Amino acid sequence: MEKPIAIIGAGNGGQAFAGYLSLMGREVKVFDVVQNTVEQLGKLGGITLTGNSSVTGFGKIKLASTDISAVMEDCEIILVVLPSIYHKDMAKKMAPYLKDGQIVVLNPNASLGPVEFEKTLRECGCHANIILAGTSTLLFACRVVKAGFVEVAGQKTSFSASTYPAKYNRYVAEKFADILPQFIFADDILRVSLDNLNAMMHPAPTILYTAKIEHEEDFEYYLDFTPGQGALVEALDRERMALAEAYGLKIRTLIEEYKNVYVTKGESMYEVVTNCEGYHGIKGQKTLRTRYLLEDIPYSLVALQSMGKIGGVPTPNIDAVITIANSMISGMEEGRTVKNLGLEGISKNEFIKMCREG
Repeated sequence: MEKPIAIIGAGNGGQAFAGYLSLMGREVKVFDVVQNTVEQLGKLGGITLTGNSSVTGFGKIKLASTDISAVMEDCEIILVVLPSIYHKDMAKKMAPYLKDGQIVVLNPNASLGPVEFEKTLRECGCHANIILAGTSTLLFACRVVKAGFVEVAGQKTSFSASTYPAKYNRYVAEKFADILPQFIFADDILRVSLDNLNAMMHPAPTILYTAKIEHEEDFEYYLDFTPGQGALVEALDRERMALAEAYGLKIRTLIEEYKNVYVTKGESMYEVVTNCEGYHGIKGQKTLRTRYLLEDIPYSLVALQSMGKIGGVPTPNIDAVITIANSMISGMEEGRTVKNLGLEGISKNEFIKMCREG
């Protein structure tokens, strides 16, 4: 008999995954720290998916609870569907209850999420023989209308994922083949980290929108994008491409990626962004204390900066965006530095071996 799947986090993505997997025929258990949310899910007995998901309807859930041990018990697959700022704390919560053979997937990992997660588990004294993995993005573009009701605006057809180390990719891919075939387990967590395009498109343009944001103007984040913003994003992307080359990986440029994923056209970032049909109506922020900075810098850009330091790749534009953001915003998390990831003194080849062979 197939074991239930645990969903850690009952936000937009977590509830979408829970409803989807239940409708795919799997038993699902959900953990969240918000008592009102789990109580409501318990009363409803499940989650209703509407919108543009490939599967819609009412998906039953076996358990919704604030007791993480009860949710994790007897589960082989555990999906952590939380912003990356919570990954470390969640590793601490999960550490006492992890069991040999469990598979923990960070959805998404931001950049180098499994490296941080494993280090935290070790520091907590967890020695369970588990497999860690991460995805480059979320499967769904969705929002919770109210607890138990999720509207899906879109669902991706495929995106990169990897185990850490990558030698377990085939094993985990077989486990996910029937339920989440959109997860393409290939390459390694380095590739998956570089495929996190939020690091390119969120922090730098947001900083350049500072006047609009702090004056609380109404604007569209992507349609008001300017050629200067586009030029800076292209400079960041050249550094991302250099990182890929240093680690022996083949990836598409951001412009190529946009043309592959979205309905758009153009030869520059400015053109492909402002011509993107899916971006109409996405409003800009009204505060600089936004996840585009507070999450995507420490847990994405800083991680790429760390990859550069280990790989001997200069990242002056990435460095500049990190420095400026830290000057503008008080209390920014330090994030996934080489030190915080436990990678001080490691060589590029040693890091590659860790990510691919263990």
